[in-house]
Amino acid sequence: MRRITRIVQSLLLVGGALAAGAAAARTDTAAKLPAAGEIRLFQSPDRVLVMMQIDDRDLVPMVFDTGSDGATIDASLARRFKMRTVGQVHEIDGTTGKERFLPQVAIRDVTLGGLKVPLIEAASVDYDRRDAMGIVSSEMFTDSLLYLDLGASRALLVPRATAQTPAGQATAYVESIPSVDLVLPDGSTIPAHFDTGYNGALSLPVAMMDKVPLMAPAKVVGRFKSINTEGEFYGGQIKGTIKIGPVTLENPEVAFLGTLANIGLPIIRRVTLVIDPSADRNWVLPPGARPEAAK
Repeated sequence: MRRITRIVQSLLLVGGALAAGAAAARTDTAAKLPAAGEIRLFQSPDRVLVMMQIDDRDLVPMVFDTGSDGATIDASLARRFKMRTVGQVHEIDGTTGKERFLPQVAIRDVTLGGLKVPLIEAASVDYDRRDAMGIVSSEMFTDSLLYLDLGASRALLVPRATAQTPAGQATAYVESIPSVDLVLPDGSTIPAHFDTGYNGALSLPVAMMDKVPLMAPAKVVGRFKSINTEGEFYGGQIKGTIKIGPVTLENPEVAFLGTLANIGLPIIRRVTLVIDPSADRNWVLPPGARPEAAK
């Protein structure tokens, strides 16, 4: 059995409720993945999707997620394509800490957003199929620097062995996820995850609900649903500025969830996120930034 120490949940805000999609942990397929190329992405207001084609058959929409450290695929699709089980994944819900075990399957002969990928290993799970059939993680590409530029709807892979690292200080991952030091109105900082699976702009830890300046007391604004639990969550409006890399937010709306801050799609669309999965670090650059070799 493959022992996995952590799996992170992505959160989707839909009609005032949060639905957490399953995620899988890193696999050992890095040597089988291309180090260079471009992955074309498709975006709705709430999602970043990549089209996966298996063995030249139908296109399958998958969430492209920086808030997960692996891949998942819907169990019905795994059965339809007769995917071989290659191990077991120990899943830990990043929202609640609850655990379960899932079969791990091999997805062979894949085209991922136009990029040929010989093999992806993914946890097989009963996925919420309203708009996607699983998750593909940016963390799979350990031989690359991945430039995520949602303004251009693409993820650009640059070979890590020859790439020039971006200027400026890298930020170390927090709990296996790309992160940044978020600057609060009083000038203090807290770590925050970059999560393309979260369609809200910003969430802060529940413990900070009474510690940050708000325009009015926080109130219940919706419900969240995770692997095997659900409940209410609070929201409010920050009084002051929040700084996230090159982005400054004035009096932003915020949700209060979990134990870590989370940065979602509306903000990630305003930056270029450069991810180095092999070294567990990332950079936050202005929108449209490109690798030196591509200039």
